[in-house]
Amino acid sequence: MTDGRLGPPALSVIIPALNEAENLRSLLPALRETLADLELPAEVIVADGDSWDATPAVAQELGALVVTQVAPGYGGALRAGFAAARGEYLLTMDGDWSHEPEVVRALWAARSKADILIASRFIPGGQAEMGFFRGVLSRVLNVTYRRILDLPVRDLSSGFRLYRRQILAEIAPQATDFDVLQEILVKAVGCGFTVGEVPFCYRPRSAGRSHVRLLRFAAVYVRTLWRMWRLRNSVASADSDSRTVGSRIPG
Repeated sequence: MTDGRLGPPALSVIIPALNEAENLRSLLPALRETLADLELPAEVIVADGDSWDATPAVAQELGALVVTQVAPGYGGALRAGFAAARGEYLLTMDGDWSHEPEVVRALWAARSKADILIASRFIPGGQAEMGFFRGVLSRVLNVTYRRILDLPVRDLSSGFRLYRRQILAEIAPQATDFDVLQEILVKAVGCGFTVGEVPFCYRPRSAGRSHVRLLRFAAVYVRTLWRMWRLRNSVASADSDSRTVGSRIPG
């Protein structure tokens, strides 16, 4: 895969991974093919969460740069990837085949439409193939966050995203767990950046066990909601004046 050694790459793909060797063996070649078809000078970064399988070795063998996260959790993995990335655009995706490399085409094609693009399960054309309980939980959490935080986004918990590099440098996300995804959106919208969505179909992981523990996942989101509400309702938000009238956020 193109690594941009002749200059900064246009795109850095960041894949948080914990014990994903089996999935990366097929995912990384498929991603390489997609990037080659797009003729993109790109680099692929695997942020390893101290895997005890062959994840680092497989990723290196297939041409990815491997970085070891220092801070814990999903947020720590993203920050490790962000710190190592050199591209003008940064794309984050999972390493378990729940995020199809083909969707990168749609995200890249729409890059001029918004500062952050989200591959969304919950807009027309999107779909989520998951168990009933997880599906209901995901929709409830997304609707709750969207309404309370007054964000113009339907899929706040999708980690399949394309960012302009400058945005992440400016907002400096700090959250440790999966709530980093909402933190990024709240800070970005508050700074006046735009967010768009493109539809995609979420499918179950190809191999291995999910690292998401549903009850813990929900508990983290509930604990974070108050912090996100305070941040979103801050006068520092770029759209605070426009939300004074008609906002769903209690004043």
